[in-house]
Amino acid sequence: MDENRTVVDILERVRESRRHRRCPDCEEVCVIRGFRGEYRWECSNCESLGIGYATRAAALDGIRNRRG
Repeated sequence: MDENRTVVDILERVRESRRHRRCPDCEEVCVIRGFRGEYRWECSNCESLGIGYATRAAALDGIRNRRG
């Protein structure tokens, strides 16, 4: 753990990271998975799915863009 960060800072960063991965349909956390160079995001709650992304960052952008 970085000496300059507090537990509160780390928890805030985790919360912010999860907020970026919220499902555009139901607001639950999405999971991003990669297989053979192709990434997808999926919601474990409502089964929404986004496929065909070249990178993990592109999958995150896909979630954000779909949300509007």
